[in-house]
Amino acid sequence: MTSNGPAVILEKKDGIAHITLNRPERRNALSKEVRDGLTSVLDGLRNDDSIRVVTTTGAGDVAYCAGMDVRELKERHEHPESGGEEQHLSLFVRQFPKVTIAIVNGYALGAGLSLMNCHDLAIASENAKFGLPEIMRSFVPRGAVVPLFRQTHMKWAFEILLSGKNFDAQRAYQAGLINRVVPHARLQEAAQEWAKEIARWDPLTLMYCKKAAYSSVDASTYLQALELVSLWQGEEARKNPRSSEGLRDFIAGKGVKANM
Repeated sequence: MTSNGPAVILEKKDGIAHITLNRPERRNALSKEVRDGLTSVLDGLRNDDSIRVVTTTGAGDVAYCAGMDVRELKERHEHPESGGEEQHLSLFVRQFPKVTIAIVNGYALGAGLSLMNCHDLAIASENAKFGLPEIMRSFVPRGAVVPLFRQTHMKWAFEILLSGKNFDAQRAYQAGLINRVVPHARLQEAAQEWAKEIARWDPLTLMYCKKAAYSSVDASTYLQALELVSLWQGEEARKNPRSSEGLRDFIAGKGVKANM
């Protein structure tokens, strides 16, 4: 627990789980308490059929997540073979079966940028800042490199990696790091509207769309990507009765039905 209550707060409404990293006094840094809390909450949501979209944000108006907790970096410096926790968390979030949206309300730095990048989608306040300060401290931001270079333009990825500078939301949007930029006062409202739009759709279809997308990205060849996507589509068609119903409705010219 912190002075502000639990390190991670969960709220559920309208098929959406809203997770808040609740350490504003530490700029929502990824301490062990926060990492464990986030993992535990996501584990609990994994098989919750009432939830289709999961959003994360940071408490307060300063930071989404300003990186690893500085107090834990001392141990990492003394034991460099350790410290893969943020990588494990990022992979855990990336492989989560439900759609995830990062709501970036302030600084997303270092491991915080890595956490944001492993979400499927990201919406940011016009006040948000993005950066990798690790170069100034002479160590590699190993948890951030892979998602950064896979998701954005390479030249820009090198710039944020090697400069140590923070970039504003418009620059991050132009580079493909985030999907949307909105006024700060409308951030949470806009994010919830977006989450509701997605949560209307069939949950199994959402899950299989994610599986197909990431399999395609991770495949070694174009042909392998096509084959994997076909396999996921076939499995979803066999397991999900809504799939054949939706196809019949489309052929019959019926309107789209949300699955709320």
